[in-house]
Amino acid sequence: MRTTYFYFVAFLFLCSCGVKKTDSGTTTSNTGQSELLNPALPGDNPDPSIIRVGNTYFATSTTNEWAPYFTIYKSTDLKNWKLVNHVFPEGFKDMKDQWGENNFWASELAYDAKQKRIYAYYTAHNRAVKGNPGLQCGVAWIDADKIETGKFTDNGPVIIEDDCGAIDAFEFQDKGKIYAFWKNDGNGCGKESWIWMQEINESRTQLLGTKRKVYTNSQPWETSLVEGACFFRMGDYIYSMYAVGGCCDAQCNYKTGIARTKDLASGVWEKYSKNPIMSSNEKWRCPGHGTVVESKEGNFYMIYHAFNKNYDVFVGREGLIEKLTIAEDGWPVLHNETTANRPKSELDFEDNFTKDKALKLEWQWPSKFEKPTHSFNKGLNLRASATNHGLGSFLGQYIKTVDFTVSSTVSVTKADAGICLGGTIFKSKWPGELGALGVSVSTNGYKVFNTFDGTYEILKQADGVVNGEVELKMEVGDNCKLIDLYYRTPGREWIKLYSHVFNPAKYAPWGMGYRIGITAKGDLVDQAVFKNFLLKNN
Repeated sequence: MRTTYFYFVAFLFLCSCGVKKTDSGTTTSNTGQSELLNPALPGDNPDPSIIRVGNTYFATSTTNEWAPYFTIYKSTDLKNWKLVNHVFPEGFKDMKDQWGENNFWASELAYDAKQKRIYAYYTAHNRAVKGNPGLQCGVAWIDADKIETGKFTDNGPVIIEDDCGAIDAFEFQDKGKIYAFWKNDGNGCGKESWIWMQEINESRTQLLGTKRKVYTNSQPWETSLVEGACFFRMGDYIYSMYAVGGCCDAQCNYKTGIARTKDLASGVWEKYSKNPIMSSNEKWRCPGHGTVVESKEGNFYMIYHAFNKNYDVFVGREGLIEKLTIAEDGWPVLHNETTANRPKSELDFEDNFTKDKALKLEWQWPSKFEKPTHSFNKGLNLRASATNHGLGSFLGQYIKTVDFTVSSTVSVTKADAGICLGGTIFKSKWPGELGALGVSVSTNGYKVFNTFDGTYEILKQADGVVNGEVELKMEVGDNCKLIDLYYRTPGREWIKLYSHVFNPAKYAPWGMGYRIGITAKGDLVDQAVFKNFLLKNN
């Protein structure tokens, strides 16, 4: 992170975003926090990372068991973010030797000003290695001026721990040398977890010298692991934010701490005596695993993830941003009072497929599969299949609240064209094993279907000859616990086909939020034709 030391002049009153004096003696400030919009990255955007290139900020996030892999967002003001690319737009096809199979975690961006390149460190599970050692950290790169439209070049796995695997890589430059930091995933195999560091070459293809331990869990508040460490320079110190505890599901207990050193070579790190500096509160659960950036004005901001308590874990871990403040003892800390103030209208989504020439970046598919075959001709023509346990071909995207309405206009064909809510099949060993509930239409009639228990089950069927255009609608309410399914022909009233009481806690994907999307079920020679897709948050 690029840094110069900055002291915040204290105005001792609360800002509208809820900044207050904390137990760490944080000075209050109404500068910065109230100007931010949160969530910065709405929806399922865990482990966010941020850099600044000139006057422009870029962020990335974990995509877990969904492709494309690793988002790239752009902002010029830290408030308004636009999805502009992915590190691997075609999923595993873009990776060197197609080495990654799943666990697409913790992408971290680093800008090399001398090379004018952006590097993306990331975690994936090597399809050639079984068990925890298969977790490895790769590096991909792109010229900075091409990040919005170009393709990254993948160097493949660079950080490999033969024992328990390596995750959460991060780059930091000091005294003319480039260092990679990472966590050995000891908690995944019954051993200690440490943050490690080692010099890496300029092309980011090989580690140099000998790896060294940085720190592990040593304070009383810290549980069985440390992870998600980031590093930045402020004043005379190099600081490290780090996460502790369980991150990713309803049992999470994530918290954030900070440590510092004056000299990386010394190996001596001082942890803040008033840790944790951020923990669950009345608005957000399990905050942590982010990075710090210095703004063009010289302020410091951290982007990190947390669960919105209003949404349980069903939306996933959203990307939040807040300004660092300086405690009275000189440590940079977080105010831990972020408010969800982004207007819900900004979370809505509309896609007019009749005007599209390519699939919009928001659309995703299960990470182990190739992108579903599709084309554009008077709408989105999605090739049918029987994949996903009979659900068929699926394209989806984040949900961003737990009360919303989805609708789509379909040109009826032999294929079952549907809209559905997607999560994980119950008791699946792979959290990306897609289950779904929704409504579909074909020339033979309407179906309400459910695959959340591993087989294609028809909950309601209305047979009859259907042709022309039909609109399908799904209303999700009561915090994702009630799903109403409708259809109509254009100009007619909506007909409720089925009402379903849903148990979102049962099928919530580990580490991920639910998806909402479209599906095409049938023979490979058939295709579903979608005219549009509208998502409105209530």
